[in-house]
Amino acid sequence: MVVARFLRLNSAKKVPALGLGTFMMKGDILREALDFALSIGYRHIDTAASYGNEEEIGEVIHDRIKAGKLSRKDIFITSKIPSVCLKKDDALQSAQESLSKLCITSIDMLLIHHPWGQVKEKSSDLSPMIMSDGSGRRVISDVDFVETWSALEDLVKDGFAQNIGVSNFTIPQILRIFSNSKVRPSNVQLECHPYFQQHKIKSFCDSHDIVVSAYAPLGAVGRPTLQQTHSTKVMEDPLVLELAIKYKKSPAQILLNFLLCRGFVVLPKSSTKDRLKENFDSQSFMLTENDIKRICAIDRGLRFFEFNYVKHHPEFSTEEPF
Repeated sequence: MVVARFLRLNSAKKVPALGLGTFMMKGDILREALDFALSIGYRHIDTAASYGNEEEIGEVIHDRIKAGKLSRKDIFITSKIPSVCLKKDDALQSAQESLSKLCITSIDMLLIHHPWGQVKEKSSDLSPMIMSDGSGRRVISDVDFVETWSALEDLVKDGFAQNIGVSNFTIPQILRIFSNSKVRPSNVQLECHPYFQQHKIKSFCDSHDIVVSAYAPLGAVGRPTLQQTHSTKVMEDPLVLELAIKYKKSPAQILLNFLLCRGFVVLPKSSTKDRLKENFDSQSFMLTENDIKRICAIDRGLRFFEFNYVKHHPEFSTEEPF
C-alpha cells in the first residue's frame, strides 16, 4: 500500500500531494534544487511573492518546457498574495507580477498569504514597514481580506488563476469568506507537523471539501533558531526514531508519510539531492493505522512560526488555530 499521489480540489482539478517548498531558497541554489526535483518527479512547486524567488522558478520551468523535458499542464504552481498587497488593486497587480516572473499565463493555486494586512515600507517593493518603537512589530493596515478575496475571484473569472485559497487563516476567517464570496477556497495552507497537528481546522476543511497543505511538515528544520527556542526537534522524537527503524525509513519520511496518510498536501523544503529524493520517496509506503494513532498522541500544540511581529493586529487570533 502507498499513499495517494494526488488530491482532488473542489474545482475538480487535482493537486500533487507532495510538493517542493521554496521558502528562503533563492539564486543558483534554488535553480539547481528545482531542476533536480523536477527530474525525479516533483510536480508541485510552492512559492510566494514575498519569497522573492518567483523569477528563478520561472526560469527553470521555462527552460525545461522549452527543452521538451516538461509540459506546463504537468506542473502545479502555488503562489501567494503578500500581506502588504491586500487592497484589491494591489492584489491584482501582485498576481500579474507573479505570473510574469513565473513565465506562466495562469496559476494553478493563488493564496492570500496572511489575513493580517500590513503597510509597505516603499511603494516599489514588498518590504513591510516596521514600527518606530524598537519592538520589531509591523505597521498594520485595516484592509479587509474579504476585499482581497474579491480580487482572487476576478482572477479566476478572467482565467489568470485556476484555484484560490488562503494561508494562516482561522476557521472564523474562512467562514467570513464563505459569507462574502461566489468562489469558495480550494486550499488552506498552514503549519502542521506531529507536534502541531491541526486536527480542528483539518476536520473543518474536510467537511467543507477544502484541501489542507502543511508547511514546515518536518518541524521548521530549515530555521534552527526556532527549534532552539523551543528546545525540541520533531525529527528527534523517540517515537519517530522508533518508527524509522521499524519501517526502515528516515525520520523525515515518517513525518511526511504521517501527514500524507491523514490526507494533507505536504510541502517539505530542501536544496540537497539526497534529501529531495528522500522526501519524494516518502510516498512509497503507508504507516499502519495503529502507528498513525501513536503519532497523533504526541501532539504538543507547539507552533514554531509564532508571527510575534504582527500579534497586535486585530485579525490575529490567540484562541483559534491557524
